[in-house]
Amino acid sequence: MEYQYVGYTLADGIVKGRIDASDAATAEEKVIDQGYKILEMKVARQLPSMEDMFPSLFKLKQKDLVRFTQQLAIMVRGGGSLQRALELLAAETQNRVLRRVLLSIIKAVDEGGSLSGAMEMHPKVFSSRFFSVVGAGEHTGRLAPALEQLSTVMEKEQEARDTVKRTMMMPMFTIGASAIMLVLMLTVLMPPLLATFERMGNDIPLITRIAMGSMGLITANLKAVGIGIGALIGLLLLSKRIEALNYWKHVILIHTPILGQMILAGELSQFSRTISMLLDSGISLANALPLAISGAKNIVIHQAFVAGEESLVAGRGLSEALKEHAVLPTMWVELVMIGEESNTLAQTMGELANAYQKELENRLASLLALLEPLSTMAVGGIVLFIALSMFLPIYSGLNGAAG
Repeated sequence: MEYQYVGYTLADGIVKGRIDASDAATAEEKVIDQGYKILEMKVARQLPSMEDMFPSLFKLKQKDLVRFTQQLAIMVRGGGSLQRALELLAAETQNRVLRRVLLSIIKAVDEGGSLSGAMEMHPKVFSSRFFSVVGAGEHTGRLAPALEQLSTVMEKEQEARDTVKRTMMMPMFTIGASAIMLVLMLTVLMPPLLATFERMGNDIPLITRIAMGSMGLITANLKAVGIGIGALIGLLLLSKRIEALNYWKHVILIHTPILGQMILAGELSQFSRTISMLLDSGISLANALPLAISGAKNIVIHQAFVAGEESLVAGRGLSEALKEHAVLPTMWVELVMIGEESNTLAQTMGELANAYQKELENRLASLLALLEPLSTMAVGGIVLFIALSMFLPIYSGLNGAAG
């Protein structure tokens, strides 16, 4: 961070300048070391950059973070210095965001700070889980294994997200393209064709009248349709800010057939894998739980995990509170209880993570197997509707001309 200061010396009088420092106290120390008496110190004003104005466009992608973690683990395990490894990675990366963050980390480490502490200063890039595992690895002298664990977990999470995207992409693209084709047909191709047949005095088939009537109804009420769509989008956006709406949205999602089961499998897989990784890194269960809970996206499941944390803090077992929440599978809770009682919770959670990851993949495959024929039928129905709407009037006109 850059600070702006006003200093004073007998030799130079009043001096103004800027200085980079991690915090205000460090900035003051640097100015005093230069021989100045500080008259004023404040954070320097800076014009917002493109990255500040459009953060989503410059957000570090998960695959870039996974690659960085893997490469850093290899270099650390190879016996090279951490400083040198970070410098090489900063020089090699093509991602501007990652390069800027790495340069900041290099500077902090060079000044005597820890790697995890430097990463903690960049919460938009490194999650609390990430720098906690790195910190545990630094503390125990097992930084390379900790980084390898992180890269493995993040890679599996990325594979799960990519699988979901691939599963949904083709059906959504097919249905969307067909809908656009239908709208173009009804608004561009059909009107002049129908006008021609009306002038010729030919009867227009029922299916064509239905198509044009539907489009006419939408066109006549275009303002109302636009307001309705806008209201729906606004409601979805507001649901993230209004706690009650957001809660009920998540309740509906978790109880939706097929989708709810996929959400549950994904949440349990990520939670279990995070707990397993943190426990293997030497972090206690009490400290690992908040980090794992922070990754839960569904509010209903998040509340169940929080209840488990409160139960642990109160002196009861983690599973004691978890079994009171019907949203969590009984088998999962029972296995967590067995892991607690046998002191093998890290191993149990790792096995549960793999099992629910496999379940998620199977459910995605089943969903894809269901969506493919449905999307094909939808496209076929739209094509048939278009063909009948366009060619029946032509056929009717030709018959009328022949008669």
